[in-house]
Amino acid sequence: MNPTIILSSQEQFNSLFENQAEALVLYFTTTTCNVCKSIFPKLEELMQGYTNPTIKIDAEMFPDIAGQHLIFTVPTILVFFEGKEVLRESRFIDFAKIDRMLDILKTEPQ
Repeated sequence: MNPTIILSSQEQFNSLFENQAEALVLYFTTTTCNVCKSIFPKLEELMQGYTNPTIKIDAEMFPDIAGQHLIFTVPTILVFFEGKEVLRESRFIDFAKIDRMLDILKTEPQ
């Protein structure tokens, strides 16, 4: 089962991001984003098949993190592997593409 982590501090983000050996999913949202409210349950459903953590980040609460990752619209989903961004989906999310990428990363030799 995939844990969704709701980001609460910059320090928490740094710790999660720096100590991640497998793929990491960042989900950027805001409290006023209506599209986000329909996208997030679909992301949670997709992530049930993976052990990778999903970090839910409020872009308004953490503008520095959003800025570092060039988030200009929400929802935006980023997939990182070995500290590098390997997939970016914004606004109109292609969940099949996210699923394929996570499946590929899951089978990568370590």
